[in-house]
Amino acid sequence: MTAIAATPPNAASKARGGALDALRFVAALFVVVFHFGDSAPIPLQAMHGFLGRGYLATDFFLILSGFVLAKAYGAAVASRKVSLGRFWMKRFARCYPTHIITLAMLVVMVLAAGYLGLSATNEGRFDLAGLPAQIFLLHAFGIGGGHWNVPSWTISTLLICYAFFPTLWRAMLRINSIWVSLALGLVILLGANALSHALLGQPQYNLHFQWCMFRAAPLFLVGLTLARAVQTGRWTANLARAVGFGGGAVLLTNAVLLGPDTINVLAICAVIMGCGASPVTKPIPGAEWGAKVSFCLFMVHTITGAIWFDVIEPLAARLHPAIESVAWEAWAMWLGALVFTLIGSDLYNRFIDEPIQKRIARKWFARPAVSARPDPRPTAEQSA
Repeated sequence: MTAIAATPPNAASKARGGALDALRFVAALFVVVFHFGDSAPIPLQAMHGFLGRGYLATDFFLILSGFVLAKAYGAAVASRKVSLGRFWMKRFARCYPTHIITLAMLVVMVLAAGYLGLSATNEGRFDLAGLPAQIFLLHAFGIGGGHWNVPSWTISTLLICYAFFPTLWRAMLRINSIWVSLALGLVILLGANALSHALLGQPQYNLHFQWCMFRAAPLFLVGLTLARAVQTGRWTANLARAVGFGGGAVLLTNAVLLGPDTINVLAICAVIMGCGASPVTKPIPGAEWGAKVSFCLFMVHTITGAIWFDVIEPLAARLHPAIESVAWEAWAMWLGALVFTLIGSDLYNRFIDEPIQKRIARKWFARPAVSARPDPRPTAEQSA
């Protein structure tokens, strides 16, 4: 077996459509299922306790953000080829337009519903007084996290993490041992959870919105340590797959047994590390599409959920009253919300998010072409 070098593996590992892309989609979908769970004919958490732990999918995203950022920008940051300002603005431009457009769409929907005499199922969530905190992403400071588009708190906290990423990653590059990297990640993970229990009486993995920065920052740091472990270790393809599949097996077993979340998060770390170290020799069908849609799926399911459960489902029940009493019809209606959300997220990505990102990239971040300057030295003919 040939070992994968202790640098970002090879060109194949950078290809799209790998396991990390597929997992990103699965995690985003699990967040949607978690948020829609209470609207199911039987609340999903009542069917199995793990279905009430959708916050673990968000934890996955927070760890993965640090991991992927290190792989994508680590070399440029280390060599100082990209400035902090340019790096942060690129991340801001990637996140903020989707946030503000989604928020604007929600405002229009809420105002239109109010005009028509309709009311949302979550009273107080769409309070206009909470808009300023949402617009300016003040969630990381403990303001406005539970209002309007709830998942936007992750953008608020990650933008702060992005500001410190170059400094943190340059410090991480001083570590040249996989074991030191993993030990540091373990200390951060267990230490943050112990501190959360001691100070707040809650596990760190599911802190209230008021403490969302304390929830996000340690997990983002853990993602950096995992990326460094991938860089400094001598990974074979078989070893990477064993770590990834092993972590997945532990996660599924612990989920069925409703084991402690610390085990779940450690298993998630193993899955990310194994998938990140494994080269993409053959793209997984649909994985690249899933990765592209996952961010929109995560961000805009508040809109599709509001449309489905506050408009479409009541209308269907009015037209066909038996839909709420016949079990299979009720479940089919709930599953329709997931399909509706997937379709809506795909359309949002195709016609809103991708075009805006391409326009921003061309206007703000396209590097000007270097014009060929005439050689000041005389040619052979001129010398003669």
